[in-house]
Amino acid sequence: MHFPTEREIKMMGDNNLSDLKPLDGALTMALIRLTSGEPSYHCVVHFCDRTDTVVYRIRLLQKDPTKNPLDEKKCVVGMGTIHGSLHRKCLPLCCDHVSALHMGKLTLQDIDCSSFAHVD
Repeated sequence: MHFPTEREIKMMGDNNLSDLKPLDGALTMALIRLTSGEPSYHCVVHFCDRTDTVVYRIRLLQKDPTKNPLDEKKCVVGMGTIHGSLHRKCLPLCCDHVSALHMGKLTLQDIDCSSFAHVD
């Protein structure tokens, strides 16, 4: 399985990542691992003090706010969406919590949004 780097995604352009019919909030975002020499940050999950983290950038795949979530032809009714302000934010996550986020055991509500990393 190949996961593209952030550079590859920039070269492809955001339009190639769009999901026209979102099924679930978790399916409408991608976490992209940043490979950089950034200093260690604390994990952004509430009450986690681990500093052995890796920084991930959130990329929203569904960014069209004009779609009506009640329109069954364009969206799946009853599923959540992710707020557009999270697009391109950087999350330092420890290995336990990134795994839990991917498995659905952790949600974005468990993340301290005031602790995002500022990475260019």
